[in-house]
Amino acid sequence: MAWRERLFRFGATAAAAATDKRVRRIAQLLLALGLLFVALRLRTIWHDSNLNLDQVGWGWLGGAAVLAAGSVAASGAIWLVILRELDVPVRTHWLGIFLQAQLTKYIPGSVWQYAGRATLASGYGIPLRVVGKSLSVEVVAAAAAAALFIALLLGWWASAVVVVLLIAPALAVRKNSRAAVRATARATALYGVVWALMGASFWMTGRALVGTSVSDLAEYGGAFACAWLVGFVAIYAPGGLGVREAMVVVLLRGKIGAADALVVAAASRAVFTIVDCLAAAVGVVLLRRYRSASTNGSLPTDVRTAE
Repeated sequence: MAWRERLFRFGATAAAAATDKRVRRIAQLLLALGLLFVALRLRTIWHDSNLNLDQVGWGWLGGAAVLAAGSVAASGAIWLVILRELDVPVRTHWLGIFLQAQLTKYIPGSVWQYAGRATLASGYGIPLRVVGKSLSVEVVAAAAAAALFIALLLGWWASAVVVVLLIAPALAVRKNSRAAVRATARATALYGVVWALMGASFWMTGRALVGTSVSDLAEYGGAFACAWLVGFVAIYAPGGLGVREAMVVVLLRGKIGAADALVVAAASRAVFTIVDCLAAAVGVVLLRRYRSASTNGSLPTDVRTAE
């Protein structure tokens, strides 16, 4: 179809731009500015909150970072599962592609995270068309799983609204192939684990700062999933920066107050950003080790897979 061909051409153009040196520098600048904004904002609102550094549960905060890292690693593993369901002979080191491309999501525009991954993947023999299918499956699956968690906070009517909004992309996936439908179903189930990890990480951040109770776990998980969805569609905000935090405040201010909700949201943002940076470093190491081993002849080089 003509629209699909245009979409693939746009993806190729966006992918090439995403890895341009100037774009990477802009991404690094945006990331630095975003972290600076978070730090300054935290300092400004700290006096308006009920928080005290002496009362911060650093163990809980460390646990939140561990769960955040687990969610990123699990997301990368799910991408490999999707590729396998699309009949691609998956290589383990491709996980490094996912991890390295994580930082590109801090460029304004939700497409860059996926465009950067597409460019890296093409260098390891994965056709752009196959990557495009895998990314469409990934987005639909992640959003569908998030809808289930939103239901924990806002009720099943909210989940129904989200599912309705997903009908169009889901139908687009269905038209690709039966393999894409199968991959979407499996990925949606697996993303339930990812959202559980991210929701628990967000709750543990709240536990460390404001002493949330175990009974609040479902509500915090739902709030995080809802804020993620809103931040994802706000393509002008790098990584949903600012938008996601504002949504958290809207959803949790009635429980812990606006100031404390913003502190928790900003602290969670800092945790996930640090994890993304470390994950990208791990991705670079994985790919460099593979390239080094391939050059020495101890591993077979990647070959272009059939569509």
